Amino acid sequence: MAQQYTNIRLVLHKVMRHPLMRDLALETAVDYCVDFMRLVGVPEMFEEKDAVIKIDDYRGKLPCDYYDVIQVRSCQSTGVQNKIAYRYATDSFHLSKSHDGDTDRTYKIQNNMIFTSRKDEDIEMAYRAIAVDEEGYPKIIDNADFIRALQMYIKKEWFTTLNDLGRLSQQAYQQCLQDYAWAVGCCESEFQRMTIDKAESFFASFRTLLMRPYEHQHGFKNDGIQERLKAR
Repeated sequence: MAQQYTNIRLVLHKVMRHPLMRDLALETAVDYCVDFMRLVGVPEMFEEKDAVIKIDDYRGKLPCDYYDVIQVRSCQSTGVQNKIAYRYATDSFHLSKSHDGDTDRTYKIQNNMIFTSRKDEDIEMAYRAIAVDEEGYPKIIDNADFIRALQMYIKKEWFTTLNDLGRLSQQAYQQCLQDYAWAVGCCESEFQRMTIDKAESFFASFRTLLMRPYEHQHGFKNDGIQERLKAR
């Protein structure tokens, strides 16, 4: 699926032409857009990025456009191996800073901060961010089903406010909820489809006969390669 985008102002203009939507502020509509993107989580809405995070006293600040983490590794190679991958911590007391003697590299994310088991070892993070345009507004995928679902979500959120204030009939509100449910269902069906190339990498990772125990350490770069056995 080609990742083409359209201007958010054009999308919002069509929504805000509705007589009951004219009091909706642009900033509020943009907030609704971001909420919808986080809710549906369509991969095409995000950009994959990487950043170096300075760790001081076991903690570092996440990038301002951070959405979720892909993987974390050390910035520097050691004398015996390349950059070392961190794993997500399972220790209930990971935030207590009592990591004396730990040899494993782990992390946890909480309140826009990342906490690691290394006191001052800077890290490199691969992460996903919501794609934005040159004005800082979210990029809107140029797909009819996605745009329709987004517009209906904005309408639903605003109509909920009007309904709570007693300024909207129950019939209009219920119809809006039904229209949104239909639109978001069509959107989810549209984006569940894989391209041929993505499908090949996905299924190749399950068709392997041999275990690949070190894929996490290597950033899963070989996970989609088709396995070939030598004939004897």
